[in-house]
Amino acid sequence: MRIIIAFASVLLSGAALADSVRHPSVPERLWGTWAPSADLCTDSKSTFVVSAKGYVTSQANCAIQWVTETAGADGPIYSAHMRCASRAEPQETSEVNQIIVSNDRGQLSAGPDFKDLKSYRLCPTN
Repeated sequence: MRIIIAFASVLLSGAALADSVRHPSVPERLWGTWAPSADLCTDSKSTFVVSAKGYVTSQANCAIQWVTETAGADGPIYSAHMRCASRAEPQETSEVNQIIVSNDRGQLSAGPDFKDLKSYRLCPTN
């Protein structure tokens, strides 16, 4: 009986670890320009742009180093690990993590941690 319990524990711990996958880039469905509302899509201070290997805001230009995808109750949760350079002081870089939760194709929530997530809408392409 102890052997069965020990074996089950090993299998369950392995399954828990399999819930996260590390990717070298951002999934294509998250690429685009994002803003808090459609009205702010033309305001560069309110938007950010996501590409395969980049995350650009009015204050910083970030290079994606990797993205961790974790299973969530309502779909995948992404955590992007980035190296960012300030636009004002390009020689100053910092390591930044950004959580991205995609609600559906046209909406997502993003922020540095779960308590600071803000909602964004995908802006139309020009």
